[in-house]
Amino acid sequence: MLKKAFKLTFAFILILLIAPKNAHAYLDPGGGSYLIQIVVASVVGAGYFLKVNWGKIRDVFSKKDGKKTENEKEDK
Repeated sequence: MLKKAFKLTFAFILILLIAPKNAHAYLDPGGGSYLIQIVVASVVGAGYFLKVNWGKIRDVFSKKDGKKTENEKEDK
C-alpha cells in the first residue's frame, strides 16, 4: 500500500513539474549578451586555471616508475 501511495505521489509531482505553464515573462535583449558574457568568462577562467596549474596537472599524469620529473627536481 505504501509503495502504491509513493508511486502515485511521485507521478503527480512529476506531472506538475513537466506540465507547461504560462510564464508571462519578458526576455530583454540584454539577456543574450549576458549569457555570452558568462560563457566567455568561464572559458577564460578555465584557460587561466590550466595555465597556472599546467605543471602540476602534467606531473600527475606523467609519473612513471617513481622517477622524479623536472618540476619536482626544481622544487627541491
